[in-house]
Amino acid sequence: MKTDMNKAVIIGGDERQIYMAGYFNGHGFRPELYGFDRYRKSGGRFCVGDLETAIKGAEIVILPIPASLDGGITVNAPYSDSTITFDSLIRLIDPDKAVFAGMMSKTMRSVFFKKGVRVYDYADRDEFTIRNAVPTAEGVVEIAISKLPTTIKGSKVAVTGYGKTGKAVAKSMGSLGAFVTVAARKCSDVSQADNDGHTGIYLRELYKCAWEFDVLVNTVPAVVADEKVLKNLRPDCLILEIASAPYGVDMNAAKALGLEVVIAGSLPGKCAPKSAGIIISETILNIIKEGSE
Repeated sequence: MKTDMNKAVIIGGDERQIYMAGYFNGHGFRPELYGFDRYRKSGGRFCVGDLETAIKGAEIVILPIPASLDGGITVNAPYSDSTITFDSLIRLIDPDKAVFAGMMSKTMRSVFFKKGVRVYDYADRDEFTIRNAVPTAEGVVEIAISKLPTTIKGSKVAVTGYGKTGKAVAKSMGSLGAFVTVAARKCSDVSQADNDGHTGIYLRELYKCAWEFDVLVNTVPAVVADEKVLKNLRPDCLILEIASAPYGVDMNAAKALGLEVVIAGSLPGKCAPKSAGIIISETILNIIKEGSE
């Protein structure tokens, strides 16, 4: 991949992408934003109002994270006044362009590949997931502080899953004085949680101690907090779902039990959009640099 790219078009997304445009502008690119009508009407920089004009002449096309909220029918563009369909986008993208997106569906990937377009999912990169876990964890802390009737210090917190995000959440909550229990499937994760100063248990055992917790934070994108777990939670337990769909909390069971689940997706874009935008930008630049070596 060439390193002397000039025009970069950023299509869809939230406040993170606005900060990305500024970052790319300061690193040798000519950025353009499409799908930011409200920002454009307020005098926002780098905005264009026509998709074809935006893509024309661009060597890289950047889509948000998640790239789509409906499996690849439309682009995730909450700041746009109109729907950006994936079909209208793909028709304008030639094989000489490189596409970067986060959490692409299999459908989106296959369409790009069939057209011969180079496509990179920056959410698959370790440097992204490691760094992005920090604003995610801070977002969890922010929600917990705003919703708990008690301090985090002394609270009993369960974290399901001990990947990069789970580790960051457990560390952040523990640093504020919470008693953290990590529920994981793998023996190595349970042991690592113990070594990190938390209480490690197996997910299959979570239901046995569920009544203890003031907060349950799920980081696993597959059901792990099922009816067996949920019916043993206290009614006042704060349930935070931060995984992507189909989620780790059984939503139907939670509703039937009268439990409120706070679905807190895309936390980096809500609590630290500038930092999150820089993390995405630097990950993309790393991919470009690697491709030129």
